Amino acid sequence: MVTHLPILPGHRASISDDRKRLAVSVDIWMRVTGGELEFAPCPPHIANDPKLGAVWSRQRHNVCHWLKETDTRDGLPCYRALKPLLDDHAEQLAMAIDRTGFSTLPVHAARTTLASRP
Repeated sequence: MVTHLPILPGHRASISDDRKRLAVSVDIWMRVTGGELEFAPCPPHIANDPKLGAVWSRQRHNVCHWLKETDTRDGLPCYRALKPLLDDHAEQLAMAIDRTGFSTLPVHAARTTLASRP
């Protein structure tokens, strides 16, 4: 999914790979489950490290804030480009879960689907 994001000029650097993964993970989890940001699962490699956990907590709040701001003039272009991809993937995942009771969209199929987009 992140490979489909354009390289955008500007005074702010595009979000890093780790922040893109964070955005995908938290935003999709919230959309599919209807859950709250505070309950988004912490990545396993961070869960047992208090310092990394604190950074992750701050970053997920920032990422979710900027994803919500995509409709405003203040929204960052990198998040404006990312949001439609996340919305589409979350919708596909939710439909697959609703249809079958579990995800029928394996990781390799999701990657193939995203790679085939213009």
